[in-house]
Amino acid sequence: MVTNDAKQKVVFLGPEDDPLTYERAELEGLDVEIIQINPDSEGEAIEAVKDADVVLARGYAMQDPVLREMEQGAGVIVYSHGFDHMDVDSATEHGIMVANGAGMCAEEVSDQACALILDVARQITFSDRYMTEGNWTDGAMLARRTPIDEATLGIVGFGNIGKAVNRKMSGWRMRTVVYDPWVSPWVAKEHNVEQVHDLLELARQVDYVTVHVPHNKQTDKLFGEAEFKAMKSTAFFINTCRGKVQDEEALIKALQSGEIAGAGLDVFATEPTPADNPLRTMSNVVTTPHAAGGSTRSATLSRIRAGQNAASMLRGEWSMAGVNAGVRDIISPRRVATFSGYSS
Repeated sequence: MVTNDAKQKVVFLGPEDDPLTYERAELEGLDVEIIQINPDSEGEAIEAVKDADVVLARGYAMQDPVLREMEQGAGVIVYSHGFDHMDVDSATEHGIMVANGAGMCAEEVSDQACALILDVARQITFSDRYMTEGNWTDGAMLARRTPIDEATLGIVGFGNIGKAVNRKMSGWRMRTVVYDPWVSPWVAKEHNVEQVHDLLELARQVDYVTVHVPHNKQTDKLFGEAEFKAMKSTAFFINTCRGKVQDEEALIKALQSGEIAGAGLDVFATEPTPADNPLRTMSNVVTTPHAAGGSTRSATLSRIRAGQNAASMLRGEWSMAGVNAGVRDIISPRRVATFSGYSS
């Protein structure tokens, strides 16, 4: 159980020579001991974290064997926005709070999503490839281009990133339709978007659909065969969140058969995606290597957020970036701050 009556222990799982400049700045004023270790084995990780108050997991995927050895009421900080590489269910079961880097790359990921929408809409990468091969114009390629300002954009997941995409694409005068079971009608109204309560209904309407949800049991293969079949043959699928949110086999089939016009992908079911993945070489697909969240700013902000989350937990508060609200039913009563819920 995290307490405030003794020197608290923060364990950083990552490079031992990392200066942790931003994290230390956020923890200034707290009576903490920071231990850095880059574990070579599960056993070494268990030994390091078993009595930790907070664990900063930078690139280390914490699983059940490690989490179950931690003290109830401790916390784990994930540096990234996504947290599907960690066993959150196990953390909740064993009373471990988990927080992510919510918001640390919302602008960057939304930029990438918007860029991919514009790319496939104007056939920019496709045209570049065609010219690189020594060609000039392609009538079929030109015929696939449609005015963006007459198009319907579908946003699946209306959290930080989904809202940022809407804000940026609103300048293109697109009609925007949103699917997110957690969003109330007044939020949709505030952001001037239409809300639907069925994913297939959204799929039928859109010319472009961009997905912004975390990967979990509920969203695994969220966009599958039925959704692709429901889309227009002229529509494009954009994914910059997590590859397992899409049924990759169904997506490949939809692209090969012409059920949809194309896709813009930053993420894949397996990463790095194999060299023989058809998505790498399809003429109607634009790909990037899971790099949407990267920038000089997001790299720094992820560290600042990690330090802020750790400081909140060490003060006995609920992190505003908590991802497992159910842990509150397990941890003994404690002084807490307002829990803000989930961000996607």
